[in-house]
Amino acid sequence: MNYYYLTFTLFILIFCKTSFAIDTKADQAIVMDYDTNEILFEKNSNSKTPPASMTKIMTVYAAFDRIKNSDLSIDNECNVSAKAYKMGGSRTFLEIDDKVTIDELLKGIIIQSGNDASIALAECLAGTEEDFAKLMNVYANRIGMTNTNFINSSGWPEKNHYSSVKDLAILSNAIIRDFPNLYLYFQEKEFTYNGIKQPNRNRLLNSLTGADGLKTGFTKASGWGIAATAKRDKRRITLVINGTNSSRSRMNEASNLINWAFTQTSQTKLIDEGEIIVEADVWLGNKPRINLISSKKIISTLSFDQIQLLKSSIEYSRPIEAPFKKNDVLGKLTIIIEGKPNIEVDLVAETDVNQINPILKIFAAIKYLIFGTSLDE
Repeated sequence: MNYYYLTFTLFILIFCKTSFAIDTKADQAIVMDYDTNEILFEKNSNSKTPPASMTKIMTVYAAFDRIKNSDLSIDNECNVSAKAYKMGGSRTFLEIDDKVTIDELLKGIIIQSGNDASIALAECLAGTEEDFAKLMNVYANRIGMTNTNFINSSGWPEKNHYSSVKDLAILSNAIIRDFPNLYLYFQEKEFTYNGIKQPNRNRLLNSLTGADGLKTGFTKASGWGIAATAKRDKRRITLVINGTNSSRSRMNEASNLINWAFTQTSQTKLIDEGEIIVEADVWLGNKPRINLISSKKIISTLSFDQIQLLKSSIEYSRPIEAPFKKNDVLGKLTIIIEGKPNIEVDLVAETDVNQINPILKIFAAIKYLIFGTSLDE
């Protein structure tokens, strides 16, 4: 038997649009399609960087998990310690010995970026902020953040407190996926505590179509950063940038990248599960030919240039020797996309094929060699 290779172009109907390259002034950046988990754009996405207040996404993730999977309620109260009260930076303006609900602390963290609220919540759930940070790292490891180490719950600068924009994007997608109902906290635009009303620091909620989260951050070491996401129709884009030089630049860069992702890329169904890819000859089987079908559906997020340049190749043994069963792997489809890893899909038999009667084998073999088929049709 010889292996047979077929190269062809996948033709996908698209509307012609002008595409353009994208870049950013941010030091680190990543843009991901939430549904396909594909990276659409990245710049220094694995570089270690201070996550600043984007750390608070993990603080909230840990609290959400406790609410979802234990008896903890958003109505439970926590005591405000002197450590939480004295914490500098952005604040919710908690007072020492205040009894504050989990609900209020979550709003203080998410909307106001309160460092005091972050410590109060950490101490409430784990006893000390140090022990809570250990829990944060357990969650980070669990969801696949491989380039992250948390030392505190607020993002306050510390030597070994670091992450990457890729890890923060993984975290952002995880909190949306794992806690869809609680995630609604991130959409709230203002919160008042202790008589002080503060707006959500994520200004994209007011300026970017479909924006519904997540969290800004700033330290002198990291620059201005944001983990952001927007949903339009049924599609969601997630972005994390860090290292811009102002809050205005942070918003502009985030908006430009998210809008680019929506307008210049699209989710494209490349192949359907069960789709017939090729009809193959059968060697000494009770059927002369068999359809090789795709074993799975493939959806990929592509730019319009990538769609136009798609190519594929098919590899299988020709002819395919009987017997074999339905869904046996008999070949491979490789989809070649410029700028992306090749996608490989198993090709499987559409139906069972049995061997023919041994007495007929020699006649079938001769017929195949002469006419290219082993059975009368």
